[in-house]
Formats: sequence, structure tokens, C-alpha cells
Amino acid sequence: MRQIEGLCRGAHEYLRRIDVTKWTFSHDGGHRYGVMTTNISEAINGVLKGTRRLPITAIVSATFTRSKNAFREREVVAMNLQQRNQAWPDDVFNRIASNNSVGTRHSVDLYNHSRQTASVTVHVPGTSSRTFRVSLLERACDCGQWRLSGIPCSHALAVIRQYVLDITLYVPECYSTIEYALTYTSGFFAPLADVEYWDEPNFQLRHNPDRRIRRRGRDVTTRIHNEMDWAQTRARQQYQAQDGAGTSGQGSRRRR
Repeated sequence: MRQIEGLCRGAHEYLRRIDVTKWTFSHDGGHRYGVMTTNISEAINGVLKGTRRLPITAIVSATFTRSKNAFREREVVAMNLQQRNQAWPDDVFNRIASNNSVGTRHSVDLYNHSRQTASVTVHVPGTSSRTFRVSLLERACDCGQWRLSGIPCSHALAVIRQYVLDITLYVPECYSTIEYALTYTSGFFAPLADVEYWDEPNFQLRHNPDRRIRRRGRDVTTRIHNEMDWAQTRARQQYQAQDGAGTSGQGSRRRR
């Protein structure tokens, strides 16, 4: 917050009036992991990109087909993971493996087995060492990465290895292969009947011809915006405003 205050006092005062549990990862009780809260809008963008200016029937057809294909592809991936008895999907598995490899170079000092606490010292060549406190019961490490992403950091994995515990007990269930498979196998897409077998609609669709007229200026993006886009837009507007003021001053000096 001190850094934000140094950059913009107005933003600091605005954020102080908002409950920190609503907008910070560090105070949300561990209910959100990383950028997962924006994944749903990005997933929709991936399915609908390039279709929203088509006729409504084409949009529905494209949405259905793309969603069906995406679920089918991931269902096959889930089945392969289950056949290999892999605990997590590849991206999570590789991240844990990478953290575990880094953790083998840490020094661990165990404190209390029942409380599963320890301190981990990281030696960086050319610099002083750093020490992190780890509590397996609280799923917490001083580095903050475990609480931020939900995946044990290299320090936590080093402690888990020293206590000879099962790593799977410390990774959220939502990351497991079982949950991944349930996401794409619990429901299913059924083939659509031919148009000849559809019920007759009791309404008439009418298009707005003005929507097909090419207007001046840059096309409006077809993405569904989220908080990341809003932040980028504000930053760009502030930069343009500052750049415009600087250019105006230079122009005045040139005219003199």
C-alpha cells in the first residue's frame, strides 16, 4: 500500500475504503488462486472470438461446435491422465516437479512434527542467504507463493520431503486429475437433430441493418473485458494524456 500511495495518493485513498478481502490475494483467506478468477472470461473469449458479428444462427452453431470440440479434446486428455495414474494434469504436474527440483537445493531446519513447521534457508551464490518460515498445517510460507497459487512452493516441498509426507495431501483437490476429468466428463453434448425435425418457432427474428454498416475509426474489440483489460486501458489513457501534454508544449516552443 505504501508503494501505491507513492505512485498515486488518490488510488491509495480509494483502495483504503474497500475491504481488503475483496481485492487482495493476501487477505482473501486462500479462496482464490493466481489468475484463476479471470479464466472463465478468457475461456469464453477463446470460444466466441470472431463470431459475434455473424448472424445469430451462425453464432449459436459456432459456439456449440467449438465448445463440443473443446470438451471432447479435454475428455481425451483426462482419460489419458487417468490411465497413467497421474495425480495432476501436465501443467500442474510440471510446475510441482520444477518446484520440487529447486527444493532439493534448500537447507531445511525442522521444528515440530505435530505442527509441521520448519525454516528453509536458500543459498544464492554471490549474495546473502534468505530464510523462509513454512507451516504445512496452515499451508503457508513466508514467500507467499503457496497461498497465492495453491501449489506448494519449493520451500514447502522441501519441508514435505524432510517430514516424509505425501505431496498430494498439500495440493488443492481442484487441481487433481479426478476433478479435471469430472469437469469434462460429468456432462455431455448430444448431436443436434436436422433442421427438418425442429419445432416451428412462434416468433420472427429481425436483424438490424445498421449493425452491418462499417463506421469510421478502429473496430471495437470483440473480447469480453475483465479487470486486466480495464487496468491496461486506464494506464494507456494516462500515458496518452501525459504524452499529449508534452507534445503540445514542444509544438509551442517550435512555433516560437
